Amino acid sequence: MTVFLIRHGQTRGNLERRYIGSTDQRLCARGREALEAVRPPAADALYVSPMLRCRETAAILYPDMEQTVVPGLQETDMGAFEGHTYAELKDDIFYQAWLESSGDIAPPGGERKEEVRIRVLEAFRSVAARHGPEDAAALVVHGGTIMTLLEALEPSHEYYRWQAPNGGGFCCTWDGTEIKVEGEL
Repeated sequence: MTVFLIRHGQTRGNLERRYIGSTDQRLCARGREALEAVRPPAADALYVSPMLRCRETAAILYPDMEQTVVPGLQETDMGAFEGHTYAELKDDIFYQAWLESSGDIAPPGGERKEEVRIRVLEAFRSVAARHGPEDAAALVVHGGTIMTLLEALEPSHEYYRWQAPNGGGFCCTWDGTEIKVEGEL
């Protein structure tokens, strides 16, 4: 199966470098304009995170396709860190502990990296189970969702290697066991 992992367009929070995981922000004007120039790959099915920024991105990139909302594909809930920048949080002891743990502990009121991994993998496998090897599915999701998925299923098991720009992403193949990244979108 071919899988297109596409990160949502830019939001105001992205511009301001804020943690906006579970904050339901719309695309900003600059984000919408940038997406208008993107030529998305042809897909047989379209899956989206329930977050508004993903649904708006999908509507711009695939205006004639029905969106299937998959709650498990949403971004990490950053809890008390939501809406804040590194500069605002850098002296917070809970933020420092979270950074030092590489996300193994949860932000206050948020999700641990392992919780996100389990959720995202379950959601992806349920999507993949609907398709055969000749199908192509586009997933319009979040940067953290893409990194989580590829860290878990791509052979290098690297997380930060898979940072995608807003409106960008990766063309992949899924063989039922692992994902192979074929290139960038």
